[in-house]
Amino acid sequence: MNKQSFLIRLLVAVIFGPLIIAVMWFGKFYLLSFLLAVVALSVWEFNRLAGYKGAWGELISSEILALSVVTVLYYQPALVVPVVIAGTIVILFTQLYREKGSPLLNTPVSLFNSILFAFLFGSFILIRQMPFRIGVDYVEAGQWLIMIILSTWVCDTAAYVLGSILGKHKLMPRISPNKTVEGSVFGFVFSVLTAWLCHVWFIDGLLLVHSLIIGGIVGTFGQYGDLFESMFKRDAGVKDSSSLLPEHGGIMDRFDSLLISTPVVYLFLKFIVFG
Repeated sequence: MNKQSFLIRLLVAVIFGPLIIAVMWFGKFYLLSFLLAVVALSVWEFNRLAGYKGAWGELISSEILALSVVTVLYYQPALVVPVVIAGTIVILFTQLYREKGSPLLNTPVSLFNSILFAFLFGSFILIRQMPFRIGVDYVEAGQWLIMIILSTWVCDTAAYVLGSILGKHKLMPRISPNKTVEGSVFGFVFSVLTAWLCHVWFIDGLLLVHSLIIGGIVGTFGQYGDLFESMFKRDAGVKDSSSLLPEHGGIMDRFDSLLISTPVVYLFLKFIVFG
């Protein structure tokens, strides 16, 4: 990586890093607005990737369904099922009157695209709103999300840097040729250590073992999220999901690690910790 590329990447990280932390901390409409933007751009990027394989998802109806699901998760989660049913019917009708590509491919791409990002990224909302259900201070869920974010960033950095230096055994060369087993192990260890430090510094409402398990979830499923996105990109034959973020690629490239780990953390909190 040349100096100019490094400086651009650093500038993007300096600008967006604190913004993401602040959004997680304040929650409410700030988090909703942020997630609506992330989901909308992710749906567009996935639709673009599918196009390289000859599957032309219906972008407008996919966006409407995805954004509706995220909004309903925030305001009235009980309405999610009716919204998904209505959105599915709309997508079917759009394919009926559309002449581009194969309806047999376009329809499942449109539905999967909408549901994938709406529900998985919507897990941020479900975690952030959890205090209203379990009767704890609203600020505590903000702390949990910040721990998830920090553990993810440290995991990704440790896996990349230490894997590049010490990695000798390829993790999954068919999907991501540069990832190594050693880098993956370092990412997991540093994710757990970050969760431990977060627990010591600012986490309320969780036992230490819960924080460590969350660090382990992030260190495991976060790396799988990265591999899932790499799988889609490799199948589409592209390096990045888009070029929206200079030297960082697209939104999917930046948030892929959180796409799987955050929903798993939500399930852990809902059914194990506060079940």
